[in-house]
Amino acid sequence: MEGPRAAKIEELPLIEKLSNTVFRSLPGDGQTMFQEFPDLFSVENIENIRVIVEDGIPVSNINYLIRPVSIYGCTVSVASLGAVATLEEYRGRGYASALLDDCIKRMSGQGAQVLLISGNRRLYRNVGSVPAGFMYNFEITLNDNTEVNLSEIEEYTVREIDIENCSSDDFYKLVKLYRNENVRFIRGFDEFRRLLLSRKHLRKIKDEKKIIVAEKNDEFAAYMYMGVNEKNGHIYDCAGSRKLIIETCMKLIKENILKKVNGRLLPYHKEAIEFCKKSNINLKESRLIGTIKIVDFVGFMEAIKQYFYEIYSEEFVDKIEFINDEKGEGFKVGDKKCIVPSKEKLNDLIFGGSKISKEDFLWESEKGDSFRDSDYEEFMNFFEEVFPIPFVDPYSLNYI
Repeated sequence: MEGPRAAKIEELPLIEKLSNTVFRSLPGDGQTMFQEFPDLFSVENIENIRVIVEDGIPVSNINYLIRPVSIYGCTVSVASLGAVATLEEYRGRGYASALLDDCIKRMSGQGAQVLLISGNRRLYRNVGSVPAGFMYNFEITLNDNTEVNLSEIEEYTVREIDIENCSSDDFYKLVKLYRNENVRFIRGFDEFRRLLLSRKHLRKIKDEKKIIVAEKNDEFAAYMYMGVNEKNGHIYDCAGSRKLIIETCMKLIKENILKKVNGRLLPYHKEAIEFCKKSNINLKESRLIGTIKIVDFVGFMEAIKQYFYEIYSEEFVDKIEFINDEKGEGFKVGDKKCIVPSKEKLNDLIFGGSKISKEDFLWESEKGDSFRDSDYEEFMNFFEEVFPIPFVDPYSLNYI
């Protein structure tokens, strides 16, 4: 066995063959893994393409990218890991586990604070990557129960953009609209164009890409990147008013351009969530796609501290400290510590999920004093106001 190590450039064709063998073996698959994830498998990312080599060929492979995420102006370093593949005849030897440990150690040294993994299996849970946050899945169809008022959408021009041939003016409008998102992956100008030009998420040959905008007064108010198969659409990426996006979908369905549209809303899309409820559009709550591991808790909390200042008392945020020890991650004020020993509960606290109670924490005093009710309340009031933090949709164009 050779590795874990970085792939060599000359090994990329063999890694593509390995990845396609595992993930692109079904009839109708329309593109290779390298075509769908060009940035992940690029020469520029070669050090983060990790392999184990047996018999002269890569037999197990894990890959990751580290990218910045903006949360209300705070920048967080987020690693996305995926395309975890081992040839069948080499499975059961612990290669994937060895590669995963190698990746986490490396990305930690590279400054990653949060890790997104596209899967949810025991391999990932063993390293503390667990489900986190939640989203609302919606499905829009034309039925008697749906009660959508489309009067507002009539004020907008809804049109499809041919991204391969779109004008510079239209592309700048897309960039401007996306940059107005309060929570987003930070995309470079050229990166955004590459993502829109790609066929990300469009696995099947018959899958058609549509980029649709709602425009008013020569400005884009909403856009969506959608995969369409036999008039059934799935929104993978969008920006602007989510309420307007839902109205746009209903308009396209009423005009028989589409039959059905599926998409997702995050908890901070409050206007759109309320609109769906009033319009009898069914919302199904689920966890975010994949799993999340906080790689550097202290660094992550420090990175979003300005967000805390904007929504909580400056006096308290000034004195709170973030800690990480053998008992878990947590918070400290003065000599009082509040520690979260469970990775699942930590994710529930930070990103949202199951309700957190006082009993889920370890409460310690460096002086050995007992906690007063006011001490508990000081921490719990802070948690209630600042958590869960708004986080990105992992299943966007930046999905790995």
